[in-house]
Amino acid sequence: MARLPDPGGSQAVLIGCGSYAELTPLPAIDNNLVDLGEVLGESGGFRPEGVAVISDPRYASEVVPELRELSERATDVLLVYYAGHGLVGDDGELYLGLRDTVTREPAITSLPFERLRDVLRRSPARTRVLILDCCFSGRAITTYMGAPSSGFAPLSEVSGTFTLVSSTATALSIARPDEPYTAFTGELIRLLKQGVPGAEELLTLQTIAAELRRTMTAAGYPEPQTRDENGIGALLGLAPNPAYDPTAGSGVPAPTTGESGTAPGGAEADDVEDVEWAPDAPATVDLLRRVPTAKVLALRLVETQLTQPDTSFLVHLDGPWGSGKSSLLNLLGAQVDDHFLVARFDAWQQSRLAPAWWSLLTCLRQRVVRARPWWLRPFVRLRESVARARRTGAPYAVAFALVALTAGVLGYLIWPEKSGLLGWEKQVKAATALLAALGTLGAGALLAARLLLWDSVRGARLFEQTQANPMADVAAHFQWLLRRAKKPVVLFVDDLDRCDQAYVVEFLDMIQTLVRAMGSPRGGRTERAAHVVVAADGTWLRRSYEVAHASFADCVAEPGRPLGHLFLDKLFQLSLPIPALSAPTRTAYLDEMLRVVDARPEEEVPPSRAPARPRVDGDVMERLRRFEEGRAQAVYAAMQRVSERRRAEHTLRKFVPVLGDNPRAVKRFLNTYSVLRPIRFLEGVHVDPDALALWSLICVRWPDVADHLAACPEAVEGIAWPLWAGDHFPEPLRTAAESPELRAVVTSPDGGPLTPELIRQCRGAHRGPAGHRSDRP
Repeated sequence: MARLPDPGGSQAVLIGCGSYAELTPLPAIDNNLVDLGEVLGESGGFRPEGVAVISDPRYASEVVPELRELSERATDVLLVYYAGHGLVGDDGELYLGLRDTVTREPAITSLPFERLRDVLRRSPARTRVLILDCCFSGRAITTYMGAPSSGFAPLSEVSGTFTLVSSTATALSIARPDEPYTAFTGELIRLLKQGVPGAEELLTLQTIAAELRRTMTAAGYPEPQTRDENGIGALLGLAPNPAYDPTAGSGVPAPTTGESGTAPGGAEADDVEDVEWAPDAPATVDLLRRVPTAKVLALRLVETQLTQPDTSFLVHLDGPWGSGKSSLLNLLGAQVDDHFLVARFDAWQQSRLAPAWWSLLTCLRQRVVRARPWWLRPFVRLRESVARARRTGAPYAVAFALVALTAGVLGYLIWPEKSGLLGWEKQVKAATALLAALGTLGAGALLAARLLLWDSVRGARLFEQTQANPMADVAAHFQWLLRRAKKPVVLFVDDLDRCDQAYVVEFLDMIQTLVRAMGSPRGGRTERAAHVVVAADGTWLRRSYEVAHASFADCVAEPGRPLGHLFLDKLFQLSLPIPALSAPTRTAYLDEMLRVVDARPEEEVPPSRAPARPRVDGDVMERLRRFEEGRAQAVYAAMQRVSERRRAEHTLRKFVPVLGDNPRAVKRFLNTYSVLRPIRFLEGVHVDPDALALWSLICVRWPDVADHLAACPEAVEGIAWPLWAGDHFPEPLRTAAESPELRAVVTSPDGGPLTPELIRQCRGAHRGPAGHRSDRP
């Protein structure tokens, strides 16, 4: 059974060098030492005074005596960590860089790994743990190219030792510029702080190593190497698992009360019945683990804007009422705010104002104007009015001319008869005439603008009735506003699923018309495109189209893919379901709502775990947040690599008859898979990429079946075994469920067969190791 180190007999020594006289500085090393030391000190396995830090030593003579003295204190566990430059000498051995290390003379200016190994070997500790974060650190496990060098023995020969290194014997370790940690140590700190989803109560060395291999390779970094002597990795934990889920893989819901009817915190039920009132406003703080989705979507929008600035990208965030779509828009807005000008459009509030294009244009105009300094806003507004006047053309020109003529006639009639203005009475009369003329001119121009420059709802309707091709002019004016925006524009459309079906169809058709016009070349120049994110219940949108075009449903719809899906597929390049809630996420969210701090009474804490010392860890959490920002970008970039695209192509080629010869289906499959893959990874969901590719195929080709499987994963048995289809699928879906093509996807040996557990993982509803696969129904 796994255990934590005995705090009274365990010692951790953290050695790091980030400042060098000759080598490239590594400023992130300082954060490595401070934050890893704090995490270990609060883990319960090491006392705070049992974590020693040796920072920026100049010579080996400064390190070895102190390390030897500290190692002799440990009787249970000795943990030694080093971060810095790793060098290979002429003799092929590993040398650990120090402040005064000279590249040409590593043997006499660095810390030879052999001396570090010797200190570990002589320690009285029962268990030794060595962690190296440096280039060529794999040499601590094996000799160069497998051939032993003189006087060098693998560290694993030391009894009871677990070795974890950041790279192979020939690979470099990674320290991203401007990141708070090096890549390997940052992942290690993140794991110790956030845990690994699953049923393991402790983060054992074996679990940490496996998770590091998975996350580092997925991000495109060197694969960490390990050597486990005498099974130490499975027996020793470094810290409790913050993501521990006792119900993982059991199918049993997490308990919400104790056995004796007490609340999770140990208080009596009567004491917690009076909970705080929770508002239903969209959240700005992520309590449902939706930040990974927001990060990946933001990266996709930025990538599209940088690589294809003339191409619009339309995204549909699909989820039922109350699933957190508006909150996800808030999180996405925070992610893209530095790159885009975000215009938010509340469709339900604007649905009573027709036509739809006028409301959207007004929203965009107000956002573009507000983004300018206050003293420039009137000029932008004036230029925009002139642009609209040009597009309106003759009607506004004639109206303005009539208003000007009326104002001139009025001024002429009131003006004094004699030209001399000697008396004050005549001066007052002249001033009155001038003010009357200007007032008439201003009021008339304002009225003409509201009616003829579509500056009001009535004017917009009149514009539609008087123009030969009003939407072409509207699209051109949208493009004019986009060019005046300081940054690329992304439109967030919310609450469209509260509008009636006529407005839904009108609005989405209008978006499609405008987007097609945007980005098209005009006069030899490529116009700027806008991106649109619509957060709405997909069932509501699809039903709106099916009602509006009911007469065409039978001749166009396909089994498992009715008419509404075809319309949305044509409009959106990506339809992304709101991530499902895993059991730990639901529990954590409920605890947050109930203000539950600790899940167990204090007296139930095992004696082997010292309670964490109270402290404010804002600095650590801020550095972790910054590290995860860079990590998300690295993961997204790595998952767009050629190898990942080849994986998708491999699956796609195998099932190309399923998608048919429809290019749009191929694009949607690639878009869906390339987004779901990094999202699931950043959520901590361990899902086979091939299984995720199969799930993406089902979502694209049979979306109604995918919706049913999302709600009832056990229904997949009715696909694998057609005789069971009637028990698992309603009548409208049985034809699709019995399709041989769908069965071939579900039972594919590459990534399949899909099981209920795999489907939950593909949706993000379960975090942890991949589910078991079975050939049985």
